[in-house]
Amino acid sequence: MRTSLQDAVLLTALVMSAPFVHAQGCTQCQDNTAATPPRTQAAYRHAIIFMTVSAGSLFLGTLLLLKRQR
Repeated sequence: MRTSLQDAVLLTALVMSAPFVHAQGCTQCQDNTAATPPRTQAAYRHAIIFMTVSAGSLFLGTLLLLKRQR
């Protein structure tokens, strides 16, 4: 029981001490996106959301599969 309490305290400390994360905002990406038509910019936004959701679901699916094997 003590190790789970220590783990919870450590996890809480790590989460609370993490700095705010902002997008990288590289100039080349901003310039390339700004030079495209609005429809292309909207397509980029949808693609970013799609890639985030698919990567997140793949990660969570892997965690669930590994947890079931234990």
